[in-house]
Amino acid sequence: MSSPPLPQRHPPAPRPPGRHGALPLILDDALALRCDLAAGRRLVVVGEGVLGAEIAASARGMGVEVTLAGFGSVLLGGQVGGRVGGFLTRLHTERGADLRLGVAVEALAGSGGRVSGVRLASGEVLRADTVVVAIGARPATEWLEGSGLALGDGVECDAYCRAAPGIYAVGDAASWHHEGLDRRLRLENRTNATEQAQAVAANLLGAERPYTPTPYFWTDQYDAKLQVHGLPTPAAETHIAEGDPPRGRFVAVYRENSEVTGVLGWNMPKQARLLRQKHLVAARNGQPATTVRSAP
Repeated sequence: MSSPPLPQRHPPAPRPPGRHGALPLILDDALALRCDLAAGRRLVVVGEGVLGAEIAASARGMGVEVTLAGFGSVLLGGQVGGRVGGFLTRLHTERGADLRLGVAVEALAGSGGRVSGVRLASGEVLRADTVVVAIGARPATEWLEGSGLALGDGVECDAYCRAAPGIYAVGDAASWHHEGLDRRLRLENRTNATEQAQAVAANLLGAERPYTPTPYFWTDQYDAKLQVHGLPTPAAETHIAEGDPPRGRFVAVYRENSEVTGVLGWNMPKQARLLRQKHLVAARNGQPATTVRSAP
């Protein structure tokens, strides 16, 4: 089974014209957003994660005035940590985005049946012709209630992505036990959906192989391509292993409790893949751990 996620809604109210969720499930939704951006001058994005930042960057590329509001102190702080998130925050500011970070959004403002802005908890209203709410998603598992399957943060599966005898789950709704990391994971990205489907197809044919990928996602924002391997967290120590952040090309390595947990490449895809292989794949396969040296 595979089920797309449902967008979180804030505030939990019907969607007025001009408001968009950041999970366009059908082509018409994406086209409607593009038309609104082409016709309007001001966009407010609610949410400082990957989708919010990508939409903000794309809109700036179209010449739209962009304000992004989020509760975090930097962009993508939950995905790439404070140091790299700070670099990305600076990039957006340099490209003309108005960032309102560390603030809470209270409600949408509207007039004439159409959204006209976003009201912050401080009382300030951010004026907008279009609003995109990008504050995450939840697995769509309501239709499975009463099925007998274990439902937690998604459909709970074993290491083979098996939810019950003869029943497997893949994609955003699948929460499975990753044997290599010894923890339960649920990943929301296209790469995982594709690789997990391939693993399940093999297991349906009798392979009986646990699904143990190195988590990965990428994002393009302005002229920066970020490729993130592993599971970096805000608590990890971040070292610049290669390159130079001011020049817009570097590789960061994340370490927690003396263990490398993530590798991030900023416009250095080849070097990031090599360090991924060295620190994440080889270490999980039982090869000796390596020392991470910080660039000057």
